[in-house]
Amino acid sequence: MAHNRDGKGKGRNGDEQSKLFLNAMVILALIGCFSILLYSLRFKASGELLHVFGVGVLVAGAALLSGFLLGFIFAIPRVDGKKGEDKIAQPAGAQAGESCEQGAPSDSVQPNGNLVEISDWLTKIIVGVGLVELHSIPGKLGEWSYDLAPGLQPAYGAGPLMGAQAAGLAILIFFFTLGFLAGYVWTVIYFQFDLRRQFAQMKQQKDELQQFKQAAVEFMPAKAPVMLRAEASISANKLGEAMAIIDEALKNDPQNGFALITKARILKRQAFQPGQSPSDREALLHQAIACSDQAIALLPDKGEPIYNKACYQALLDLNGLKGEVLANLEFAFRLNPALRQDARADDDLGSLRQDADFIRLTT
Repeated sequence: MAHNRDGKGKGRNGDEQSKLFLNAMVILALIGCFSILLYSLRFKASGELLHVFGVGVLVAGAALLSGFLLGFIFAIPRVDGKKGEDKIAQPAGAQAGESCEQGAPSDSVQPNGNLVEISDWLTKIIVGVGLVELHSIPGKLGEWSYDLAPGLQPAYGAGPLMGAQAAGLAILIFFFTLGFLAGYVWTVIYFQFDLRRQFAQMKQQKDELQQFKQAAVEFMPAKAPVMLRAEASISANKLGEAMAIIDEALKNDPQNGFALITKARILKRQAFQPGQSPSDREALLHQAIACSDQAIALLPDKGEPIYNKACYQALLDLNGLKGEVLANLEFAFRLNPALRQDARADDDLGSLRQDADFIRLTT
């Protein structure tokens, strides 16, 4: 069924068609329940009317829900995994390389595709098993109808169970098919639309944030603080421009420890830019550590430059510098206890996440 919510006319027609279809499903379900009631009336004289009707409605509800769930599984939309694959393709350090920067926006949240994978898996199994066991389906339906017959005809003296078996089989097939169609169409029309709307909103928010960053760089007054202009350039990923601003600031004030912290962050980001060779990445991380050392000397009461240095060391060579990394983290936590919580979720320190000493240090 074509369903377009983007165009005004087509979207209105699609809404009307989907509402008509769902209304038809409801009407058919009511007709099915009314048919169960008519069947139950034959047992009015024996006082079993409510018993038979209740059993019939319960069977109908179970079949309807099972069919709806199967239709939902078959119609679950696929989520584009390209963005996730691009993220996986990046170097491990590049994914972790932004976490030392407090307040930096992150695009690491990806749609969870587990439900789609489960849907594909179950669909293949159901279709495969169904085709293999196709010859046994009529027999299984007969067995189920036989099991349902006593509940749909409890007074055995009323006659043979053939009518009850036929009624049970009809209820199963009718409501399962109805549920499957309703689940499939609801998923295709509404569930997919809601997913598209959510992804569109996420993309719009990301685009608006990027536009804001760009505007902040382009329209930042020249008299604005140097550090603010540098941060705006970093946020817009204009690392060369940010480095020029920081170098100018350090030229005018070589003792500016905060400028050195920012320069180290820029160097770390440059280290994980696409196209960097391992040797260039290592050199840039060594420069970031050197800037951090200068910032530590100028800001001995601040934990941030020591913490950042530990992050850069962990990205550079964890095996050879693990002891120094843990020592720097412990010192930084003493100066600023709030950094302990940041370290537990910091991707730059991800290689230490399972280390016993790191766990002890951060708890």
